Amino acid sequence: MLKIVLCKDPIFTTKNDPDRVEWTESAKEKMFETVLSIIKSGRNVALSYAEHLFADEVAALNFLENVNKATGDVKLYCKELILPEILLRHAEIDHERSDMSIFSRIVDDLPFSEVVKETIVENFKGFPFSRIEEMLRDISKMSEEGAVDTVLESKRNLLRQDDVLEVVNIQDGIDQIGGLDDLKEWIVERKGNFSKEAQSFGIPKGMLMLGVQGCGKSLTSKVIANIWNFPLVRLDFINLFKKGRSVEELLRETVLKVESFAPVILWIDEIEKALSQEGEGAEIRRVLGWLVTWMQEKKVPVFLVATANRVSLLPPELLRKGRFDEIFFVDLPSPKERKEIFEIHLKKRDRDPENFNLKELAELSDGFSGAEIEQAVIDSLISSFSKQKDLQQKTIEEILRRTVPLSKTYEENIKELRSWSRNRARNASGNRRIEAFFGK
Repeated sequence: MLKIVLCKDPIFTTKNDPDRVEWTESAKEKMFETVLSIIKSGRNVALSYAEHLFADEVAALNFLENVNKATGDVKLYCKELILPEILLRHAEIDHERSDMSIFSRIVDDLPFSEVVKETIVENFKGFPFSRIEEMLRDISKMSEEGAVDTVLESKRNLLRQDDVLEVVNIQDGIDQIGGLDDLKEWIVERKGNFSKEAQSFGIPKGMLMLGVQGCGKSLTSKVIANIWNFPLVRLDFINLFKKGRSVEELLRETVLKVESFAPVILWIDEIEKALSQEGEGAEIRRVLGWLVTWMQEKKVPVFLVATANRVSLLPPELLRKGRFDEIFFVDLPSPKERKEIFEIHLKKRDRDPENFNLKELAELSDGFSGAEIEQAVIDSLISSFSKQKDLQQKTIEEILRRTVPLSKTYEENIKELRSWSRNRARNASGNRRIEAFFGK
């Protein structure tokens, strides 16, 4: 009898089968002859990943003729049902219905809190079952933090195999974001929105952060992954256009890959550049149409984080109500936020903020973005080192005075962003009304 079993992980499924035949030959033609000889001997056969065994229909026909003469049973375990048609017509086909519940007992025995166990199980999606079993055994000897980090890094490694996606991983936490209080609160509140219980109320779609360049949009995107304990992958649309294939087709394949590992945070940086490619009109419209449909109808926990600097380039259909859970406007930091940013970057470089007049630095850096403040601290350290001195207040002040912030050069663009965001977006800082920026 010939039986074909479609399963998630053929190696895992067949590991305890007494009739299992190991792939001992490097060439499939030699392996085919090995399997054929076992069938001719009358023994049973259980072969994993059998879809890779057959070179053509002639080989499949030869195989089937020998199976029909054999006294033993032949079971072919496949991850994908891509076998020659003649085998599919003459075999009994079965679908293995296994899921993560087969590991329930092992997961229950892990010496971790229920929250950590749930995080680990959520992040196992996309792994081969044989790898899950191995990892559960390994992480059982680790601390909770070490176990979560190990699972996440393994998941990132699998995602790195895609040459379109860029896996992003930083160690910074939410305390490394200066200001943006409402945005940070919104992110923290939604930490548990991907649990099984929360998903019954609906899957979060995503968020759009638009605003002034260098004011924390990219950093916030990266930090979300650390807060939620999910991998973050960046989709670079420019890479899609360089592949020489249909961008729409590549986008579908990439998103399908991301969905197979969900929950995942998908980050599209400067999305307006991707969807306003000159000379690609028809294809861009198809790509945009597919993307907004996916955003509206997706059923798996892939959270889309999009950032934009130029609102005038954003397609109106992308901004329609319901595409994102929230649209945040990220403006230049206030004096209080600039003070926080100086404190963060001084601490980050082992300098005590108490030794500096942060209020004065905040006033001198009016119009500076967070990125420009960070660079001012770096430049001050370099200048101090070259003079064989420790960092002092006056050095930072000098750097600030001779720096022309980007806000001076792109004043019109910033006004345009503020104007659009009025009554259309939520201010990321919360305590500042967008209207307060007008009239300056």
